Amino acid sequence: MSGHLSETIVSSIIGHRLGIKQEVAHFQHWRHCSGCRHLLFLQMTAVGFKTTTLKPESIYLLSGQAGISYYVLATNRDIVAISFDCDEIDRLLDKLNLHPQVEPLPPFALQLIDGIDTYLKTGQPFQIPPINTFFIDSAFKLRVLFWTFLVPFGTVVSYGDIAAWCERPKAYRAVGGALHHNPLPLVIPCHRIIGKNGHLTGFGGGLPLKKQLLSIEQHYPESPT
Repeated sequence: MSGHLSETIVSSIIGHRLGIKQEVAHFQHWRHCSGCRHLLFLQMTAVGFKTTTLKPESIYLLSGQAGISYYVLATNRDIVAISFDCDEIDRLLDKLNLHPQVEPLPPFALQLIDGIDTYLKTGQPFQIPPINTFFIDSAFKLRVLFWTFLVPFGTVVSYGDIAAWCERPKAYRAVGGALHHNPLPLVIPCHRIIGKNGHLTGFGGGLPLKKQLLSIEQHYPESPT
């Protein structure tokens, strides 16, 4: 592509409404263009990336069926947390001080589970749901997770890249700390963030799963790699 991002393209990027090849093509531009990153950043709140202390009034607990254990906490309109650790889900429920409702389960959450299950089996991208940032507790973490949210399917960037986009180029360790506490892995794809020498480090589901996720994305027929 040539030229800067239009407002329409910016909106489509943050809404994940583009095909893989289109998204990656625009990414190869904006990752090096501070002006276009500024346009993306100005739209950050449009996809729900803003700090909030408003606790969900009710919560649903769902689990996947793809051979990899994962758990999803959702309200009736957005996704609050995803974890590969049942104990962590219990801790998050304690913070919410809520008991999960059993039914009726929100249709969008059931669709997300189906999408993630298919993704874990085949690499096929799933539809990104509305997100809830209740468990993101600082402006810096919000920025880190926003830029991570925009790293396209089948691509990787370094912790240093994310730090630079957050305008704190030396804060790559802090970026790693923020990603370690990512409440929405898979939806906010922290597995696509790697060490500057290509080393795989840090992932809540464990490094073998991080390697597996990158592999299934790279081998998906429409992958850019």
